[in-house]
Parts: sequence; structure tokens; C-alpha cells
Amino acid sequence: MAEGLAGHPPVEQTVDAPRDATFPSDPHEFRYQQAFLSTVVAERGDRRLALILVALSALGFVVVAPLAKLPLLRIDAFIPAYEAALIIIDIVTVVMLFGQFLGARTMSLLVLAAGYLYDALLTTVHALTFPGTFSAAGLLGAGTQTTAWLYMFWHGGFPLFLIGYAVLGQEEVRSTARTNDGIDGSLVGLTVVATTALAVALTVLAVNADEILPALMAGNTTQAKLHAVVGCIWLLGMAAIVVLWRKRSQTVLDLWLIVVACTWVFDVGLSSVFDAARFDLGFYAGRAYGLLAASFVLGVLLAETGGLHSRLAAAKALVDDYAHRLEERVRQRTAELEEETAERRKAEALLHQSQKMEALGQLTGGLAHDFNNHLGIIIGNLDLLGDQSGLTDDQKELIDEALTASFSGAELTRRLLAFARRQPLRPARVEVNKLIEEITKLLRRTLGARVQIELNFDPAIPAITADPSQLETAIANLANNARDAMPKGGRLTITTGVRYLDEEYAADHVEVAPGGYVLIEVSDSGTGMPPDVLARIFEPFFTTKEPGKGTGLGLSMVFGFMKQSGGHINVYSELGRGTTFRLYLRPDETVAEDATGPSVENGQLHGVGERILVVEDNALLRAVLLRQLDELGYQTIEAENAATALSLLDGDVPVDLLLTDIIMPGEIDGLRLAREFHTRRPSGKVLLTSGFPGTRLTDLDVLGANLRLLDKPYRKHDLARILREVLSEPAPAAS
Repeated sequence: MAEGLAGHPPVEQTVDAPRDATFPSDPHEFRYQQAFLSTVVAERGDRRLALILVALSALGFVVVAPLAKLPLLRIDAFIPAYEAALIIIDIVTVVMLFGQFLGARTMSLLVLAAGYLYDALLTTVHALTFPGTFSAAGLLGAGTQTTAWLYMFWHGGFPLFLIGYAVLGQEEVRSTARTNDGIDGSLVGLTVVATTALAVALTVLAVNADEILPALMAGNTTQAKLHAVVGCIWLLGMAAIVVLWRKRSQTVLDLWLIVVACTWVFDVGLSSVFDAARFDLGFYAGRAYGLLAASFVLGVLLAETGGLHSRLAAAKALVDDYAHRLEERVRQRTAELEEETAERRKAEALLHQSQKMEALGQLTGGLAHDFNNHLGIIIGNLDLLGDQSGLTDDQKELIDEALTASFSGAELTRRLLAFARRQPLRPARVEVNKLIEEITKLLRRTLGARVQIELNFDPAIPAITADPSQLETAIANLANNARDAMPKGGRLTITTGVRYLDEEYAADHVEVAPGGYVLIEVSDSGTGMPPDVLARIFEPFFTTKEPGKGTGLGLSMVFGFMKQSGGHINVYSELGRGTTFRLYLRPDETVAEDATGPSVENGQLHGVGERILVVEDNALLRAVLLRQLDELGYQTIEAENAATALSLLDGDVPVDLLLTDIIMPGEIDGLRLAREFHTRRPSGKVLLTSGFPGTRLTDLDVLGANLRLLDKPYRKHDLARILREVLSEPAPAAS
């Protein structure tokens, strides 16, 4: 039953509502309710209402009963009108009770529906046989006692159905393991057939009442025997009231049936006990009570149905609202997933590109390291040949050409190392605007008159920490690429400024840390690049230039330098409009000390017998180095790896300087060897050499002072100069 009808808690089963739904004050509106009258437990308010109706009915009965014998005007149309209303009410009630039975599947509802069907059928027969309604003696061959006995069967049978309903309902309440197996819609048809058969049998009996049953009426006047029969009917009505009242866990339907039974008893009392004849006050008042009794259950059923429809409409509105919200949430979540998928794919692409570049860097770095060792052997031997006396001019020219070719190869490996982020950097404090002004003087000559250079400087930008020569090379590479993109001339613009890269930008570029950066922007008005070219511009050996006009290493070197310097490079390009490269470098926080040693005059490049421990795993290069040191006036001790060198240091062999390669096979590399050397010989000096050191010089502070590094390949005079500079430095403090 709808809660608006009686305010009682129905038997219910909860279901989840959307988490963000706005709930009304009554949570029951969100629950599935078995809201049948036969299942809703009656509360105090329901009992109070039922008691009030019974009291009013009793009051009316008490008032009318003394006047029941008062004769009134005979109205022949009253019976057909009254009983037609009863038939309609009963039939509608039967249909609704059968509907509830099909939902609840309880036999008690089926018996109650049969009772109302029985009432409707006998009411129909009573109307047809009532004398003076459709014929003087009534239809269906009615006798003088037919309608009287039909009335008794009618009013005596209905309480029996009420008692059957109450008894079955009590059993259903007691049975905790009750199931509905075997109860289906076919029972409705069987009930209709059985009830109709009973009504037909009683009709046949009433039609023949004149011959086989006692006389209850003499014309329109009641006989004494009628009161005995009515007394039995009255007792049946009272019994129905008692059984319904004593039922455990009374439902709302039970209370209304008690009201119906009480009104039914008052109906029988007024129309058959206290009246004297047909068409007196008791006759009319009793039938009014009967009409009222028949209307109670139908009224609450209709109210229930209306409430159910209202709740259904409200539930549908809620469902529609939830569906709309759910669709909106699905759309939002779908958009979020699409965005997350796009971001994940972008991150995967960046990771793939980073891994690819890292793999290429490992490969090219390893190749460059080995190639530098070979070049070192070639250049060292060429220097030794060049120092030989008696060389002809042609021989000297051949040596110079070989040296030139070797250093061209060294420049190629330097670019490979830059891309691999393994080139040796010498960071220093750099005033960016000043550095660009200086290199622009060279660019104006090398780029040609058709390229106009425009400088837009921010005078307030802070200094940065970077390798100035590598930064100059990076800017020169970008300028040369810009010139090649403007074959008919154009404008090259170099801009400086300060930019803040926020968390959102850093999230899209995993290698970027949020914060302030110094910006160097190099823009051209050239042809621009399509997306497929733009995606590969930093790959080594990738070039769009004609064969022989580009190595494909210029931008790779810029990329490697920026990564190795802790910076970030960004490029934007549009076909037909030009390209912009943006270099982001961190501002300088500390002033880097000058890592260079004291200057040495050319006449002081030879040694004076100092003992040098040479540690080099490449035997050929070690042999060349030993010969060069011997010619420079140094004593030498050689070791092929760090373990051999440590064995020598454990002895009493004096060593003034350790000359060691950084990258060597075994567990001990050149840096660790330098630490061990400093521990054993605190006053000794160290000179590192490598094809690629893998770290910045500022990270090699293992002796309390900056180490010196000699890049491979190197000339003999470069070796001589740096040896004298290192040996001339003060001895490092003992740690």
C-alpha cells in the first residue's frame, strides 16, 4: 500500500542508488516495496482509523435500529440500482484481488477474491429474481421464497469466505518456510469455475425453496423463521470479526475486512432483524450499509493503485534522472579515459623515443670511444714521425695530411659523443647575451649577406653554467641549419629571455623539472619541416640534405649537449613559415672556479725526469704514449689495468704523476684508481684521459681539487703542455 495512504512500513528490499544522487527526506522512496494491502503490517494509526469507522457505523446502527420498522415509500428502481452498484463494485474488487494474488501468490487472497466473486454472482441472481423488478414474480422461475433464501445464502456465505481468508492467512504467517511452488495463474480460473458452480447450485436450491425450504416471507412481511436463520448469519459475521481480529501480524487489509464484517453485521441487523417488511426504514438502511461495506475494500484498493501509480511515476522520474546522470558520468569518464589514453600513448611514444635515443647513444658512444683509441694511436705515431729529422717536404706534407684527416675523424667522434651525452664538458659561468654577441660576429661572415641576423636580448637574464665552447657550437649548428632552410635568404632571429616551465609542461615532457630557465630561441623564416621529419631531426645521421652536404650529426650534437647540461630543447615548425628552436638552460647558482692550471711557456714543455705511472688497457696506444713520454724527458712505469697499477703502488716505486684512462676493464676504473693513488701517495698528481669520461669534470672532484682531463685523441704537444701544468700545480692537501 502507498505510504501516503496509511504511513506504515512495508516489507521491503533495498537496492543501491547512484552515489551522487540527491535523496529525498523519505529513504523508502528508493526501495522496492511489496506494497500489497495483504502484506503491509497495520500500525496504530490504521487501527485508530478502523475503530473510528466501526464506531460511526455502530452509532448509525443504534440510531436507526429503533426506527427500522418505520414504513417508507416503495421504490421499485431501488433494488436494481442498488444491486447493480454492488455487482460493479464486487467485480472490480475481484479483478484487483486476483491481480494481487498473481503478485503475492497467497491462497488467502485467492479465497477472499472468491468471496467477492460469490457475492457478485448471488447479488446478480437476487436482482433477477426480486419480485417486481423485471417481472411481477421475478425471473428464473423464482418462487415466493427465492429472493429471501438468496439473501440468506448471499449474506451467510460471504462471512465464511472471510473466515477462510483469515485462517489461511494465519497459517501463512506461521509458516516461516512457506514457498509459492505450485501456486500459479491457473488457480484463478479454477476458482472462478468453482465459485460459479457454487452460486448456480445455491440458485437452483433457492428457486425451489417453496417446496424444500421453510418459508421466510409472507408477501413483503417477514416470518418468525427468518429471524432464526438471520441469527445464524449474524453469528457467522461475528465469528468472522473475531477470527480477523485475533489474527497475528494484522495487515491493513485485515483491518479493512474487520470494518467490512462489522458493517455487514449491521446491514443484516437492520434489513432482516429489526425491520418488519420490505421497503421500511430498516430495509433501505441495511442495504445502504451493504453498499458501504462493499465499497471499503474497493476504495482502499483504488487508493493503493493510485499511490502505486504515483510512486511508479516518481520512480520513473528518478530512474530517468539517474540514467541521465549515469550517461553524463559515462560521457565524462569516457572523455577522461580518452584523454588518459592519449596522454599514456604520448608518454609511451616519448619513452620509446627516449629509449631509442639512449640505445643509439650507447652504440655511438661505444664506437666513438674505440675509434678515439685508434685515432690516438695514429695521431701519436704521426707526431713521432713528424719529429724525426731528415724528412723531405713531401714526407712532411703526407704526415700533415694524415694528421688533418685524423682530426677530422676526431671531430666526427666528438659529435657522436655529444649526441651520446658522453663528451667531456667544461662548465663555466656564461653570460649568454655576451656569448651570442661574440659568435654572431662569426655567423655574419659564415651565413652570407642574404641571411639577416636579428638579436633580441633580455638584458636582465641571469648567467648560466654550461660549457661555453659547446654552447657556441650548438648555436652555430642551429644557425647553419637555418641558413640551409632559407636557400633564397631570410631572417635569423636569436632571442634570449627567462621562462618558467610549470608542472603541466613538465608532465608532458618527462625529462623537464619545473622551474625557471634561461631561454635561447633561434628562429628562421625558412621552409619549415613536415611532422614526419620533425619527429626524427635529433636522430644521428638523419638528414634531408643531399648526399655529401650534411652528416646528420649537427642537431644530434645539440640534443646531446642540452641533455648532458641538464637542459631542455624544444622545436616548433610550420611548412612555409619557418622553424623555431628553443634551448632552456638552468640559471647559474654558484660561480664555477677556473679549472685550468697555471700557464706554461713553450720552452718549459719537457720533463726533468719525473716518474709517471701510465695505466692504459689498449696496448698499442700505451706503447705510443710511453714513447712520447720518453721523448718528452719523463721516466715511465706501465700497467695494463688498475689492479696491476695498485700492485706497483703497494711497493716502494716512486711515482710523481698517475696518467690513467678512465674506462678500463675490470672492477676498478680510472676514477677509483685515482682515489686509491691519492690514499697511497697523497702528494702525487693525477691526469685522466679518455675517449669519453661519462661525467662532467666538476663531478670528478676526488682529490679535493678539480682533476685535469685530456681528451682522446690528442697531439704530443697537448700532452706535453698539460703534463707540465699538472706537475706545476701545488700538491693536493692530504685528506
